[in-house]
Formats: sequence, C-alpha cells, structure tokens
Amino acid sequence: MALVTGQRPSGAPRPIYLTTFLTLVAALLAALLVAPESASAAGVSDVRTVYTNQETEGDGLRVPDIISTSSNNAVVAWREGTLPGRVDEGYIRYSYTTDGGAKWSHPKVLAQETSEYLWHYVTLYQVGDELFAYMGRTPVLDDSETDGDGNNDNGLPINDIVVKRSTDQGHTWQDYAVDIPLDDPATTTDEGLGNLAFAGRPLQLANGDHVMPYWASGRENGVLYSTDLKKWVARPAIPDPNKYMGGEPQLTVSQDDPNKLIMVARSNYAVSKVSAVTATSDNGGQSWTDWALDSNVPSNDSKVFFTTDSAGRYLTIANTSLDASAYRKVLNYKVKSPGKAWGAAKLFADGPADDPTPAGTGAGWDTYPMADEYAPGKFFVVWEHDTSAIKVSRLDISDT
Repeated sequence: MALVTGQRPSGAPRPIYLTTFLTLVAALLAALLVAPESASAAGVSDVRTVYTNQETEGDGLRVPDIISTSSNNAVVAWREGTLPGRVDEGYIRYSYTTDGGAKWSHPKVLAQETSEYLWHYVTLYQVGDELFAYMGRTPVLDDSETDGDGNNDNGLPINDIVVKRSTDQGHTWQDYAVDIPLDDPATTTDEGLGNLAFAGRPLQLANGDHVMPYWASGRENGVLYSTDLKKWVARPAIPDPNKYMGGEPQLTVSQDDPNKLIMVARSNYAVSKVSAVTATSDNGGQSWTDWALDSNVPSNDSKVFFTTDSAGRYLTIANTSLDASAYRKVLNYKVKSPGKAWGAAKLFADGPADDPTPAGTGAGWDTYPMADEYAPGKFFVVWEHDTSAIKVSRLDISDT
C-alpha cells in the first residue's frame, strides 16, 4: 500500500548633532526590540523565542513539538519542569501563532500537574482539520527508586497516556478517549508495552490507517497501528541484534519507494557517538529490517529529527559535536534530494548560554528539534534553547 506523509504544501553620513544621534539610537533600539533574532545560517530565518522562563524548576523547558496548519498558523507544545532535582517530568504547556510566528500567544496549560501526577512528554499529530496531542503521565511518588526518598525523580514509570484533540488549529483542546497498549506498572498482568513513549510524528497511510513510532522499556522500538485513531495495536518491534538501542524514533517514507517506511533513531552512545540507526519496513510496520548504523545521519546521544518533505527530500536536524564541552549545544541540518547524495551539514542553531538554570544542566543547549512543513520545502522548526527557552524559526530547503 502506498504511503503519504500528511505534510502540507513564507552607508549613512555620520550625524553631527547630539539630538540627531540620540534620535538614531532610539530608533535602532526600537527596531531591535521588534525585529526577529538573527538567522543562524542560510535557509534559516525568522528566529523567534516563543516563551522563556529562567525561574522554572526541574530540568526546565524541554521536548517541544510543533504543528503548522498553514504558513501563518502553528501551535507549539512543550514540557515545563516543576520540582527541584527531578528530570523528565513536569506539566505540558502550549502557545500558538496566527501571523506566521511574529507573535505567539501567552502560554496555556495543556496538561496540569497534580498532587498525584506529572507529565513526561507531548507529541502532536494532524489529521485533516483535527490536531491531536499525545501525553505520557507519570506518578509523583515512586518507592521503587534506590535513593529511598519515595519520590519519582526521573519521569518513570509512565502509567497512562492521555490524548487531547483540537478542532480550532490548536487554540483550545478537549479530552479524546483512546485505547493504547500500555502496561500498567500497578498490576501483575501484562497489558502491553512498559513505559510507552512517543517522540516522533505519526504518519497516515494511503488507505487512511495510521502508524505511530514508539519506544518503550528496554529500548524497544516499533509502531502502533490504528484504523480509527481510537484503538491502537502494537506491531512487532525492530530487531536489534547488535544492541544499538535506538531511542526517540522518527518515522517517515522512503524517497525511493512510497511503499517503504523508514525509522530513524538516536543510537546507544557506547556503540556510536556519531551515527543514528535506521530500519525499514515494506509492509506498514508489520516487520522491520534490523537496526543498522547510518553514517549519513548524525546522532550525538540526542534526539534526531528526520522527515521526508512533499518533494521527496530527506531533512535531518541533529546535534553533531563530539566535543564534550559542546554537548547538545549546536544543531546542524542536512538535506538529501531524490537521486542525489547527501548535502553537507549546515549550521541551524548555536545560541549563547544565557541562563544558569535552577536544574544546573543545559546551559547553552540548542537541542531536541521538531519540524513541520507548511509549504513545499518550507518548515517551521521548534527546539529547546538553554533549557530556559522554546524557540521557533523557518527553514527553507526548497532550492536544494
């Protein structure tokens, strides 16, 4: 069966008088306040800060995702840390734009933390005029951790997956009931996959069915399958005889064969510090080739974004530096057009370390990118900066 990606085809003379000088200075400052941040590289433009919080606890602002419904409309969601000393947990917030990213709405809460629960991740998906947000829930308390304090310090276990749906381009959201094969850690029966997590964009097949990339306990990777977006079934995991232990998998369509799926994931840092792993399926994720290192797709123990655009070009955005002092601090992107070799890596983002976050980690990070195509070869890209800001820019690869 054929596959579709669901993506959519944006030198003055020196002043003499002090008053003139002051006027020019004031005008310059005003322009800087409203102008977008400088582009990081050719193809990158309109860099904006959606939201910043230098007081947040936990591990700060992390794991953002973005969906664009047009060249002017997009919504971003992310996790925001809440408790000191805890990572991979917090609450989920979102913001939207209606003017192409020049301005973003004041953040709203998509999933609130409570005295019982926190949230691990959020992943967005668009089907027609509907948007869906998939969020992994985790308990506040966990007496199984070895430190003995009774608290959940690492966002695990994931004990529920909650979905919300929007019919107004991500401005408001409502609960959406689903049946997902997640194992309940509070029982002794096997209800499904342990610590089921989503980090990549689902795809819709040409027949209307849906596949969603997952990773779970033991670095098990594969897809969930659904015919109606309500009931999801796990298909077999990707074989991993070499223990590459892929993580945060991305799912896309082969540029060479519309009937073939490609899964791309970060690799085990102990196995490879430079390459992602890939696997392919020619039957909608019912079976997969073994994970294999791909030297063309960089991975530095961090999330790798990978997609196929509407013209069949591959786009990957990832951290690539092998310098421990630059860990997750520089994002580059690469493009491969159909029938051609991969292009050279280009700079995407390398911002300053401007916030000593309470978590004590992530200073200067530019990492965890996600993107969505709003016109042929043109993307909105979101990423986390410094664990204190959510940033968005446009990326144009249409001339490659």
